[in-house]
Amino acid sequence: MNFNFKFGNKKPSKKDIIIVSIVISSIIAGLSQCTGVPESNIWDLYDEIQRRFFPQTILNELIIKDDEKLKRRIKRDVDNAISDYEEWERKSYKPNMTNKNILNEIESDKYTEIQRLIVKDAIYYECPSDGSKAQSLLGGAMGIRGVWTMGESECENK
Repeated sequence: MNFNFKFGNKKPSKKDIIIVSIVISSIIAGLSQCTGVPESNIWDLYDEIQRRFFPQTILNELIIKDDEKLKRRIKRDVDNAISDYEEWERKSYKPNMTNKNILNEIESDKYTEIQRLIVKDAIYYECPSDGSKAQSLLGGAMGIRGVWTMGESECENK
């Protein structure tokens, strides 16, 4: 008794790929003409549907074997990854600036969005009085520094 057992999915034959390719391409071309939607957009929709519901099938081979369709898939995947990261970053963002007066001030209309981001990422610091008469009346030095100067102690340099 002889068993011929193979692991994984059976690879589709070239004949099967060609037949399915002709049928799907014809359907997509017809849809494009009827709806006025560019074929590339319909192919992208087709790709997303087949990836979700029919992964690792002959339908996937149509995309993988075509360089242009594969490039669009990769671009969509990278764009989605970037969008996901930016969304995560926005949700988890905590400004370095802790001074509430400064944070309230920069929200006014006289500051641009870039200026707001710069100040929110800055680090506010206050140093204790050095014991001099002026600092005993006014308090120690205070300031704002950029995050790229991490590790430097402002109070030791004063």
